[in-house]
Amino acid sequence: MTMKQIENLSPPIVKQVFPLVEQFPPVYMDLAKGREDFTPKPEETKQLIKSYYGISRNLLIKFKDDTIDETPTLARLLCSDSAISPTLDISIRLLPGDHGLPLHQALPDIPPAMADAVNRGSEFLTNLTVGTPLETFAKEVSNSIGVDSKIVRANISKDINQLVDVVTSWMASNSGPKLVRP
Repeated sequence: MTMKQIENLSPPIVKQVFPLVEQFPPVYMDLAKGREDFTPKPEETKQLIKSYYGISRNLLIKFKDDTIDETPTLARLLCSDSAISPTLDISIRLLPGDHGLPLHQALPDIPPAMADAVNRGSEFLTNLTVGTPLETFAKEVSNSIGVDSKIVRANISKDINQLVDVVTSWMASNSGPKLVRP
């Protein structure tokens, strides 16, 4: 019995696990061959997607300020060359931010008295470090906690919230029971 036949006869929950299980053989073969580094080269990634990628429903997020974005290339590859392309359901969203946005944390506002003390301390530190390698560090400390940082933190928080909203609404849009018509 082939994997496809087993998948067709399986209950829905098992069908959802099959794409994950199908990824094990290539990883196992890499381990058996002694591979330790799992950072594939671009051509190797394309070949793996063509041969093994099996997730039919996908959300790709392209960030407006992302200098290393490859969303259009990945979308083209998934739509035309992937193993799943005939049944692909792909959504692409353009959002503010950059590649690192999902790694940011929404930080709380610092009380004004503390911000003022830090500003005075960072100004003193900046003056002490002028012309030294620590000058850049001192300026970064000042910028991350100073008056302008409230605006930056508010913008990052807004961008993070928008990202969360997009992902959760995309997930919820297909989470209900499926009606199968005869």
